[in-house]
Amino acid sequence: MVITFIILIATASLFVWGKIRSDIVALCSLLGLLLTGILTPTEALSGFSNPIVIMIAALFIVGGAIFQTGLAARVSKGLLRFAGNSDYKLFLLVISVTALIGSVLSNTGTVALLMPIVVSMATSSNMSVRRLLMPMAFASSIGGMMTLIGTPPILIVHNTLVESGHRGFSFFTTLPVGIILLFCGILLLWPLSKTLDKKRKKDDDDQRSTVKSPKQLVTEYRLAENMYRVEMNGKSPVVGKKLSELDITKQYAVTIAEIRRRSTSPFKKTVTQELPEAGTVLGDNDVLYLIGDFVNVARFAEEKGLKFIDQSSDDSMPTFS
Repeated sequence: MVITFIILIATASLFVWGKIRSDIVALCSLLGLLLTGILTPTEALSGFSNPIVIMIAALFIVGGAIFQTGLAARVSKGLLRFAGNSDYKLFLLVISVTALIGSVLSNTGTVALLMPIVVSMATSSNMSVRRLLMPMAFASSIGGMMTLIGTPPILIVHNTLVESGHRGFSFFTTLPVGIILLFCGILLLWPLSKTLDKKRKKDDDDQRSTVKSPKQLVTEYRLAENMYRVEMNGKSPVVGKKLSELDITKQYAVTIAEIRRRSTSPFKKTVTQELPEAGTVLGDNDVLYLIGDFVNVARFAEEKGLKFIDQSSDDSMPTFS
């Protein structure tokens, strides 16, 4: 019993410390219980065949697929546009969308997905970001209470009931409770978000006055005027070569600002953005964002057999991130 408590306290301390990966800490704790004879080999390995563990791992795969295909991002971003410039509508929409996505995805994945969108929306509507981020975090937890797969504890209880011979939960058994909690959360978090924002309202106003969206920066500094896009093709002599070998800037007075690559997998239609480095290898169908005079860009595209697309618009500007 003493050894068990020591291992438990050590495990909890390492989790709080956060310097060692949580999965390594958990496996070391399991190994400690096994070596001390507290658990038998059968008991130690039984968790890996538990359907809850397998289902949670599968949920991460499903969540990753939704993120990679961009489905969740497109749906969330589209819904958030309905808020307009109203702080209250934006608050309600953030809470609702977060709870909806959180009901089928993990809390961490939901927050990671929505955070950049919420920050951008708050900046555009001149609303303090902290008034949305904290409610968003709570809404992701509340959303997990609405469905069977929303949060691991509900799955564990469901599995325990089934193993005991009782009837388990249906997919939406906890939905009424989740809706009630969501409604109570909205009533509590809306005034609370205002209270938390009062102390730093002036600082936020000053900060918002200096924060500009990428599109505003592009327009102000006229970045798109001398930026053009060209597409690589398999017949080009530069395909498969490193940028350091080509020395494009010196020969053509053209700078590569960004490289966008389409996924080669038939199951993904994502486009990755890469900043050019000396060791970057150019590939087939890469889209290059070039900064320079039109004459130089056209000469580079013609000599290297590249397809000249068009002049880059504000909406297709590189993110430089």
